[in-house]
Amino acid sequence: MYAGYGLLIDSELTLPDLARDAAPGAPPDVVVRLGPVAPPTADAVRLPLGLWVDGERIGIDVPGVARYSCSGGSLITVQPAPGASDDALRLFLLGSALGCLLTQRGLLVLHGNAFVVDGGCAVVLGHSGAGKSTLAAEMHRRGHLVLSDDVVPVDAAGRAVPGWPRIKLWQDALDRLGLPSSGLDRVDDRFAKFHVPLDRSGSLLPVPVRWIYVLDRYDGPLRVVPVTGAAAFVSLHEHSYRNEVLVGDLRRTHLARSADLARTARLARVDRPHGVDSVAASADAILADIRSTTTPGAPSGRRAIREEQQHATRPTRAVGA
Repeated sequence: MYAGYGLLIDSELTLPDLARDAAPGAPPDVVVRLGPVAPPTADAVRLPLGLWVDGERIGIDVPGVARYSCSGGSLITVQPAPGASDDALRLFLLGSALGCLLTQRGLLVLHGNAFVVDGGCAVVLGHSGAGKSTLAAEMHRRGHLVLSDDVVPVDAAGRAVPGWPRIKLWQDALDRLGLPSSGLDRVDDRFAKFHVPLDRSGSLLPVPVRWIYVLDRYDGPLRVVPVTGAAAFVSLHEHSYRNEVLVGDLRRTHLARSADLARTARLARVDRPHGVDSVAASADAILADIRSTTTPGAPSGRRAIREEQQHATRPTRAVGA
């Protein structure tokens, strides 16, 4: 049994990235099974990128890897393609499939990363390649606890749920941050992207989301611009994880969760100049914006999260960075 995103996961596929559950005997929240997956019916909604919605099932077809089916927020069935490696199966299981399952469970699942500042959570959103994970690694280097990378589920109370204790970084990002790739596991053998473990200790509980930043590029100096009104809803939808599946009841739940979050969190856009490596400057700008909206004297970084989460009950495996 494994633990992740606040869930107990019973998986037939080994999941070394996840913590082992410290409370054996408890019933699982999610079951992962290897086996045949029925194809989508004639009534299924066919979506881009191999996605489909068929009643209570969300399906993901990944050529050469597997067909995944997420059912009722509690079951993921994986039908591997011939010759698919376990690493490839895990990559899409812990990404797209789990993200869809969390959406089925009523969470607002954002495509970004989350870290702790001043006892609250800051979420950084952006399209693939925008530099979200590199920025998360920079925040971690500065002593801020990173809750999640790539998939950030937000619960009904507006709290970011902690994910796996690792960040995925390309080789050039490691080079810019001065981090060696030797000894790191590759995300996939086909390209130079690596799992960078995070040094977590103790247990983590969800953290209230106080700030949301959307990374963007433009022709001009670095700036942080507030986003309000209808534009906030557009941003949250645009940067929701696998937002293609947000149809029917899933879309209605997403809109309700987005409205709740927009009322309690500050949303802003981080405009960065084209062609400039602005990781450190972006981190400076985000932290300065957070300081301008934070109550003076609030505890920060790891001390704040330890104080808020001292009563957590499900431990997360400590991983050395």
